This record gives sequence, structure tokens and C-alpha cells, in this order.
Amino acid sequence: MSGRFRAAVVGAALALIAGHDALAAESGLRLRIGHYSTGSGLIGFVIDRMGTPIKLRFDGSAEILALTAEPAPYASMTLKRDDGVSVLRIYETGRVLVFSDKLSGGSADAYHDQDAEPLVVKNATKEQAETAAELLGLRLRRAGAPALKISLDAPRLSDDSAAWSAMADAIAVTGTVLAEMLTSPIAREIIAAKLQRVVIRDADRVDVKLAGDTLIVEVEAREAITGRPSSARLKSAIGDLL
Repeated sequence: MSGRFRAAVVGAALALIAGHDALAAESGLRLRIGHYSTGSGLIGFVIDRMGTPIKLRFDGSAEILALTAEPAPYASMTLKRDDGVSVLRIYETGRVLVFSDKLSGGSADAYHDQDAEPLVVKNATKEQAETAAELLGLRLRRAGAPALKISLDAPRLSDDSAAWSAMADAIAVTGTVLAEMLTSPIAREIIAAKLQRVVIRDADRVDVKLAGDTLIVEVEAREAITGRPSSARLKSAIGDLL
């Protein structure tokens, strides 16, 4: 075998290996982040497994969920919200099962159908977070809670802290929950009668509590997404408190 022919064969082999490695890397990336849909098209979501925690956002929602993984049968793991409800099950084969009361039988297989960008909280300054709180108060008062005001309590955050993005995210999630609850006549009457103020407070824990006529949502502002309650946990806590 001539030197030139040998070099051509080696070059072709290396190109084939490189192509296989690139394909494997791309396949692995598709399993770690992407958009998925059920066969019926009823549910779609983006899942981001590029880091910790695993993050998910359903189509039609701005909320990013932080999911906790737990071992499950048949070489799989179940992903749960912070209220303990199972959202997904992922198998080693790449199969993805989504759980929802919108689905017949409560679950369905979901299939990768699009690439997706990493899920991150939108950047916000202190001024933007404070403006968001003020606008949310106006929105909720118009929706049926006439005395309700939204305020922020974060004295340990500097004016230029990146953690204001997490505060703004907590405002958005809290606003979504309260706005939804106000669509119910019974819940609207209770909120209007019992609440005059909602405080989003930077703390060393995640909690929801009631102090007189004030609802306090405690968040760890330096921990985006995991540092605030999900809308499901928040709604359940508010229902229990009121």
C-alpha cells in the first residue's frame, strides 16, 4: 500500500469517527435540552437538563419550573415540582412521559420535535422589579381586590444586584396565581376581605405565610427559580392560609 493511499484511508477513517462522535454529541444534546410535544398536541414543553436543577416550561406559560429527580422503576427517573407532584418520567432509552390531568389516563409519551434555548430568568433591575410590583398591584385591584398592594422587601440586595431578576420573577409568579384566583367569585371575595398587602421578601428560605392582612412570600433571591415557590405550591399555600 502506497504512502499516499494509506494516508487517504486513515483520513477517511478519522473523518468517519469524527462524524460519528459529532452525531452522538448532537443526539446527547437533543436529549438534554429541547422542545417536546405529546402525540395529540395537547401539551408541549421545553425541558432543560443542561445543569442543576432540571428546568421545564410548559407552552403558554412564562413560569420556569425547577424539578427534583427521584429514582423510578424500569431504569427511569421521575421529575417532581416543589409541591411533590410528578411532572415527567424520563427513561434511559430516552423515552419521556408527561403527567397531566389534561391527558386521557393522566399521562402520555412526549416526543422531541424542536430544538430549544436554555431556560433562564429574564434579566431585571431593581427599578424594573419595583415597577412590576406596582403594576401588579394595579392589575389585581382592577381584578377585584381593591385594597391590595404589592411591595418588595430586600434590604440586603444592592441596587445593581443580579438577584433583582429573581425578585421580578417571584412577582410574576405571584401575580399569575393571584390573578387566576381572582377569577373565582368565592376566592375573590375572600381575598378582598382578608388581604390588603402582599410582600415579596428576600430571605434565607422559601416560604409563604400570613401576618394579619399581609401575605408574605419569602424567597431566596440569590437562587433564581429554586429560590421561590412554584405557582402550584403558592396557590396551595394561599388556599390553606385564607
